[in-house]
Amino acid sequence: MPAKTDYSRKSKYKATVYRGERSLGGNIVYAGDHLLDKHLFVHDVATGGFDWGPDADDDRACQLAIALLAPIKGVDTAVEEYHLFATNVVKRELTGDSWEIKRQDLRSQSHLEKRLDREYPQNTAPSPADVPDLDDSDLDLESITYAEEIALAEKYEDVLWTQGNRRENLQRLRSIWAGEVDPSTDSLGGSSLYHLLPGLSSAARNALSKKFETMGDLAAWVLYERDHARLKGIGPTSAKTIQENRDVFVQYFGGEQYIPDYEGDCLTLDRATETPVSEGQQTLH
Repeated sequence: MPAKTDYSRKSKYKATVYRGERSLGGNIVYAGDHLLDKHLFVHDVATGGFDWGPDADDDRACQLAIALLAPIKGVDTAVEEYHLFATNVVKRELTGDSWEIKRQDLRSQSHLEKRLDREYPQNTAPSPADVPDLDDSDLDLESITYAEEIALAEKYEDVLWTQGNRRENLQRLRSIWAGEVDPSTDSLGGSSLYHLLPGLSSAARNALSKKFETMGDLAAWVLYERDHARLKGIGPTSAKTIQENRDVFVQYFGGEQYIPDYEGDCLTLDRATETPVSEGQQTLH
């Protein structure tokens, strides 16, 4: 699920050098000349702040790992690997009352290898089973953390559109279910075809653009047409590409049930995905 998030477009947490200092006021970490945010909005492990070194509190070491990884590797990697990074880097390499680490070191392959194959501390990021259903999640007020957002997206990965902003896609999915958004009325543009049917030839995309006006018409044909190669401009290779990307249309529509009926020679999605594609045309047995 490598969708972009709002956070990925922010730069205020990125710095060339990160450094930590122990003081009477507590453990302070700087991103360049600015205090490094705790990144509780990514995943709240320790509200109290940061810690490092071999005797560090596990939760606070994890919070520092999240705050260091998120600006450099992104929130998805931070949520997935913070527990490994905390053990292998924060507790082993960031020792003493002060330390300094460069951004280029955090991005290096050596640091990646150092945090592999470790299982402690435990990853406390929520799983799909730990987060409420989409209808019960407060996405509009942005009150959920990125860790919860990632788990929620995984929970609905079969019907969630993956292009663009993940939280906006979750909001869009909920709006589709509520009847507030109807993807079937979306106009069919070149960029839409590119994202929905990657690898399709330009000639085939042009053929689809001429044949269909809306996403609803196209999706119904993609899912339920028995032989896509019957359409002029769609050869066997393009027909196979179309069949292999049926699930993408289900995600765009938020579920197969929201795709309009097809008036042509139709086939259910389950039956269609079981039907092999020959080197020539699609056939039914």
